[in-house]
Order: sequence, then C-alpha cells, then structure tokens
Amino acid sequence: MESILTGVMYIGGQARFIMDIPNYLKNEGMLEYALRMADEYSNIYELNIRKPKGQFFTPKSVSAYMANYFTIESNSINLLDPGSGTGILTAAFCERLLTMNRLIEISIDVYENDSDILPYLDKVLKLCKITLEKNGHSMKYNIFQNDFIIHNGNHFSDASLTAKKNSKLYDYIISNPPYYKLNKNSPESIVMEELVSGQPNIYSFFMALSTKILRPGGEMVFITPRSFCSGLYYSKFRKWFLNHMELSNIHIFESRKEVFDQDDILQESVIIKGIKGQFSNEDIEISASRNKNLRPLRKVKVQKDVIVHHKNGDVFIRIPTSPLDLSIIKIIDQWPDTIQGLGFQISTGPVVPFRAKKYLVSKCSDYSNIVPLLWMHNMKDMNVIWPIQKNSKEVAIIDCEETKALLLPVKNYTLVKRFSSKEQKRRLYASTMVADTFSYSKIGIENHINYIYRQDGDMTINESLGIAAILNTAIIDNYFRCLNGNTQVNATDIRSMPFPSNEKIIEIGKLVKKHKICTSGEKLDNLITHALGIENNIVKNLYKGG
Repeated sequence: MESILTGVMYIGGQARFIMDIPNYLKNEGMLEYALRMADEYSNIYELNIRKPKGQFFTPKSVSAYMANYFTIESNSINLLDPGSGTGILTAAFCERLLTMNRLIEISIDVYENDSDILPYLDKVLKLCKITLEKNGHSMKYNIFQNDFIIHNGNHFSDASLTAKKNSKLYDYIISNPPYYKLNKNSPESIVMEELVSGQPNIYSFFMALSTKILRPGGEMVFITPRSFCSGLYYSKFRKWFLNHMELSNIHIFESRKEVFDQDDILQESVIIKGIKGQFSNEDIEISASRNKNLRPLRKVKVQKDVIVHHKNGDVFIRIPTSPLDLSIIKIIDQWPDTIQGLGFQISTGPVVPFRAKKYLVSKCSDYSNIVPLLWMHNMKDMNVIWPIQKNSKEVAIIDCEETKALLLPVKNYTLVKRFSSKEQKRRLYASTMVADTFSYSKIGIENHINYIYRQDGDMTINESLGIAAILNTAIIDNYFRCLNGNTQVNATDIRSMPFPSNEKIIEIGKLVKKHKICTSGEKLDNLITHALGIENNIVKNLYKGG
C-alpha cells in the first residue's frame, strides 16, 4: 500500500511544498474543504491541462446526492474511490457517516496517479480522519499513487489466480472516473481487451474493474457519461457489466452544460447505483433533474425489463423519465418489425472528406467526370436538395478508379443525419433521396450521414417516404432519446429500433405524398399516429411538453 511520503510537488518547474497548500478553516466541512482544494488546483492547472487527463471535479450537490445513494448497514466498512482527485466524493461519503446515529469504523482506499494533485488529496483525507475521529468514528486510509487499471489488471487475466483470490474486496465504491478515449493498443486496453470493441473510453474500464473488486452484495455509485448505455463501442462492456451488476438507481441530468459547467463538459451525464450479483425483478428507480442543483427532481419507478432492453443479441440501457416516455416505449416496443427484418439495411456514408480531399470538387464546371456529393446541409426537411454551396464545402466528387469504393449507385434512399447540434430540439432528422431527381448513375454520401436502402433490390419512393416520415416524428424522437443520450445517431441504434410492417410504411409514404407534408411537426405526427392507431393524446402531450 502506498501513501504520500513526499512533501513536494512541482508546478512550472518550481517546487511547491504541502505546507503552501491552504489549510482547512475553522468549522469548514470535509466536503467544503475538498471543493476548495479542487478550486485551488483548477486555478493553477487550467482546463487545457486537466481535460486531456479526463479530470473534471464533481459539484457539491451531486457529490452529496451520490453519497446518499448507499445503504450502510454494517458498523465496519471499507470504501474505494478510484480516480479520487482532491477527494470530493470520499469527503461526501464521510459527511454522510456524520448523519448516522451509530459509530462507524471505516477503511478508505483511494487511487490517484496525478502527482500534482496528491498533496491536496492527502490534506483532505487528513481532515476527514480528524473530523470522523472527533465525532467518535474510526478511520484509516491509503493513497495509491498507481494507475488504477494497470494496478488491478490481474483481475481481467487468467494469470495470478491466487492473487485474485486473496485480493481485497470492497463494500462500497464511489467514483467520478476520468473520461477520455484510449488507443486500442494502449496498456489499459490490452489489460481490458475482453471488453474492447471499437475505440474504448477509460471510464468504462473503471466501472468494470470496480465491479470485479466489489464484494458480492456490495454497492457502487458512479457518475459517468451516458454513452455506455447504447452504441456498438460499448456493446461488450454492457453485456459483461449487466451480467455482474444489478442496477437499482439511475439519475440523469437533462442539461448537457450545467453539471460540470465550469469545465465545458457537453456530454449527457448519469449517476448509476449498482449492487453486485443480487439479481431480482425489482423496479429500477429513475430520477431526472435539469442541472447539478438537482431541481426540479422527478422520479419514476420502472420495470427492469423496460430499462435493461435486449434486442438483436445486444443489450441496451434505456432511461425513460416520465409516464409519457413509458407510454411511448410500450407502444413502439409492440411494433412488429425492424429495419433489417423488413429487408432494409443502414450504413454510414463512405466519403470521409479529409481522406478523399484531392478527389473533392467545389465547382462542377471544372470537371466532366464528377458525381454529386451529399452533406448534411443537403438534407432540407424531408427532401434532398443538390447542389447547395455552404461554408466552402465541396459539392461533388470525382468518379475514378481511386474513388470507386466510395461511390454508391443512385437509388431511392432514406438519409438520416448522424449528428444533431447540441442546441437542436430533435435528434433524428431524415430525408428522402429520390433517384429520378438526379441525372447521374453514382453518388457520394459524406460520412456524417447514415443511409437506409433495400438490401436486395430497390427501395420504392413510398418506402423511403414512409421510413423518413416515421423517423421525423416526435414520438420516435422521444423513444430514441430514451435509448441514446448522444447527439450522434448510431446505425446500431436505428437497427435495434422497432418499425411498423412494410404495408404500414408504404401506407404512410402514400399519405405523406397525398397531403404534401415535407416537414416534421404536429401535422406529421397526427397523420402517422392515426395511420398506426396510436392515441391522439400521446401527440398532444408531446407537443405541450409531456
């Protein structure tokens, strides 16, 4: 076990002694002091230094909320805080102990491998020990100046079985882990290769390793990005995690900007509480708030199989936050088909501009062997308009041997934007590309667009219109938001979504054409819900905000 032994840290080449780090003030609480130390540290190490380390400090109200999730029954407990920073979450947990009407003996282990922040952490933990013991509790702690993943990597290898058997297990784990992407060949990724699919993010490794070293029946509370709940990159992790952990609580912050507002974090964040290995059919409590102040706070109890959703051999975590969300999930889950089941496929546009730069053309008149290049801005409401000049983006791509693999045959497609801006109300934007409107045999589709096509044969215009119309409804957008918290629309998520029968899709396409509806909105929703026999109240509630 490693504790801090040195009294020096280096800032900009100059030594700074622990005695220079501000002491706690008279009557200053443990959490207040940890937060003040985080501010002190942040004033020295600005965001451009902290962000590559994935270092974002937990706000006060969020920390206290996380600490209150734990069920503390024993008088002798141990706690792990991996990636502890200045010890904010540990301090919040210790403050929770002060509210209990019995004396607790606690052993705390923290991991922090940033030597610059260690002296702050040590001072905070010293205050926690002093405060708890002054109130009759007992506390001991260890600071591990190690990489948490590498140090505990034996838990994900076949070697060192004896070490794993004799290793320490924890009653409680609380964490705001670092958040940054890793190379697939990084030491951490190699250690955790069992859970790697695509480009991993270190926070999911923290969650997995914590699960391994949590005792059976132990509890963990994490605040992380929501991204692990869906998408291909986290598929292996989700399956593994949900086979080992029982989710009991999920809290979602509906504002991207206001949780870690000082750190410019725009990920949608969640708090999850899991209990290791105690599986039941009990409902999961979902709570939601707009911001870090946790107000207004809404709660809903949801059946486990609604949240932990199995589809197409994958498993997803859905987060409905209202009775309206639950009604919509119930309706759409009953739809009989999927994109693939109907004979369609969804792929991502193959043209990556920076890779194909020398083949992209700004003026069609400059070349004879060119074909259209479609970007997201070519998708106007439910139509595709080409050419459109925008921000100096090229309008065409050269048709040659080198671009052969990048070009698609001109057919009827349904195009879906892969990204929406953070300010846009909707996530799903779909348009119909009609082959007859193009006098070319090939077309380029840029990488920020997903395209839906019939796997064998051609998609009809009514099929394309019907699918685009369904994807543009508020009801489907709401369903999608329960599944995916990103501004990115993954093809995997569209594949997993239920769809009506092909007959209904064609019927909707004909109705859209007949009524000349070319934009999303209440009129489109009413038309489609009527065609599918969905209660009109659903649309009314969606457009008045639920």
